[in-house]
Amino acid sequence: MSAFRWLASPLTGTAGVLAGLCLIAIPLRRLTSAAPVAAVQAPSAVVSAAEIPAVLRLKLLAPARHLTLKSTDGIILLDKPSLPAGESGHDVALRLIDGELDIELHADFGDHAAETAVFLTVMPDGYEEQTRYVTGGGLMDETLRYDWHPAH
Repeated sequence: MSAFRWLASPLTGTAGVLAGLCLIAIPLRRLTSAAPVAAVQAPSAVVSAAEIPAVLRLKLLAPARHLTLKSTDGIILLDKPSLPAGESGHDVALRLIDGELDIELHADFGDHAAETAVFLTVMPDGYEEQTRYVTGGGLMDETLRYDWHPAH
């Protein structure tokens, strides 16, 4: 048997493939058997345990000169001058205390005597969305109460 025929035989080809697999098996073992590395998050991206990310959906029937939403502990959730009529969404972090949330709404619609309304939908992560509304004209100062208590 000549050297060329011996190199071209199926047995030699199979041995060559197995030798190649053996050479890459060592690095593959290190990749697949290594202990997992814990991912480290940046401290600025961490939301405190008491705060829940949420979306506030605000719907105005008339344009507002100024609108402010505050939690009862004084944290300003939203402060917007000159909002047009319509719907808008805003990302916030909310603090639920025993499944309850109170939001103070301060809206200035100007000197218009016409009746208008503000609808505020709160959508916290992991909870059902809830909508409250306030009607009136001119200046509005109301406290909106939201609660997420499990049914007994």
